[in-house]
Amino acid sequence: MNHHDVELELLHLEYVFAHLSATHTVPPLSYWRGRLNALRKIPVVPQQRDRINRLEHLLGALEVSRPSSPDATPQEGPARVAIRARR
Repeated sequence: MNHHDVELELLHLEYVFAHLSATHTVPPLSYWRGRLNALRKIPVVPQQRDRINRLEHLLGALEVSRPSSPDATPQEGPARVAIRARR
């Protein structure tokens, strides 16, 4: 995967993560964890590594806030990611 493809993947994940919630995610959070783990195996520039770290932090927060029972209410709303304007 070249840097352009990594950039497109990061933009997509940033968009998706801005709309995820701990209780209503299709595909499941484990799917998104796998996509982030795949990016970890690719050489990226420092700015992209920072964005991957930020996404992992957001995903971790969603995983922790996931209710343990079906009757539990979500602790947090959708994760919000500040998406930088790309030119």
